[in-house]
Amino acid sequence: MATDVSSFKDAYKKAIKSDFPDEAMIVVGGRRFPLKRVPYTLRYGTNPHQPFTAYAPAGGANLSVGNMEMLKGGKEGLSLTNLQDMSQALNILKFFDRPCCVLMKHVNPCGFKLRTQGEHLSEIYRIARNCDERSAFGSIAGFNVEVDAPTAEAIMETFVEGVIAPGYDGEALAVLRRNEGSRKLNNSIRVAKVSNMDRVPKFIGDDVSGYYNLRNLADGSLTVEVPYLTRIRSAADFIVDPMIPNSDPGKNGGADYAVKRRPTEKELDDCLIAWYVNINVRSNGIVFVRDGATIAVGTGEQERIGAVEQAIDKAKKKGHSLRGAVMSSDAFFPQRDSIDAVAAEGVTAVVWPAGSLNDALVIEAANEHNIALMATLERCFLHI
Repeated sequence: MATDVSSFKDAYKKAIKSDFPDEAMIVVGGRRFPLKRVPYTLRYGTNPHQPFTAYAPAGGANLSVGNMEMLKGGKEGLSLTNLQDMSQALNILKFFDRPCCVLMKHVNPCGFKLRTQGEHLSEIYRIARNCDERSAFGSIAGFNVEVDAPTAEAIMETFVEGVIAPGYDGEALAVLRRNEGSRKLNNSIRVAKVSNMDRVPKFIGDDVSGYYNLRNLADGSLTVEVPYLTRIRSAADFIVDPMIPNSDPGKNGGADYAVKRRPTEKELDDCLIAWYVNINVRSNGIVFVRDGATIAVGTGEQERIGAVEQAIDKAKKKGHSLRGAVMSSDAFFPQRDSIDAVAAEGVTAVVWPAGSLNDALVIEAANEHNIALMATLERCFLHI
């Protein structure tokens, strides 16, 4: 006799009981950082049978994630993945002043768009979604500006787990709430309101007091890390003329290895977007951007060229051309193969940390293909 497993779908909708305390404390070097449970309902951890809780710094009323206001979906609550996706969305949105949208799925961005030509916010959302519409199914949509009714209508076109933004006008909230209690699409969409996302530390030199990344190892050991901060405050911080000294007079005519082509202003802008998005892509990470929008994101590969090939393949399968796009890599290229691969697709500029023993070969490849190559002199690995 067959066993009915249909009831398991209910596990994804229910909060499970946990016995975590309401308060906690981090003590580091004699400094005490009191924590309190977040003021909204939580469902379950990474999987439906894993109890979890989340703590926000006590007294941190201005913090974005820990004290966000749930405007819809609060009864059903947030899973750990929902919360992580919302957090990573803010980690991208915090870098931008112009209106933008990011879509997060399983703690990776699957679409991003920044306003470049006066696009309405609803168009910005659709462009971000169409970067990878399949992955955007069940995603978290994040905005750095107030959501209006046309944008809410666009959000309701497909299934979205949740939305996080600084605010929503009255008509937008009505759109997002209209299927509540029904069996229609997005009836349980979670709508969160946040503030002060621009105050989350992002650049080297920002105050990170009390900010720690805490992770546990298999035996219960705990690792403590300061959050990632970048030295790239603007495109002006890119090194647009990277050079590797030549120690072998018999090669390259005895000349140093220097990038020949300078990037255009448009390439600089797109490379800055690609770098900021890449900071929040699981390593190995590759991001392609054109006209302020991601074209494809390669993530989680064990090899650099594999991440590049994955992103190229994703772009093609989703119907996107990479001609005229730029690429960001979160770490150095061990060989020149990555540059050769993207040159064949029409990519015109690349931003990367540098630091490989084969950087001279990478520069040679960029020059052969007339690619602008910019260095950050910092790596942005992400291992969650």
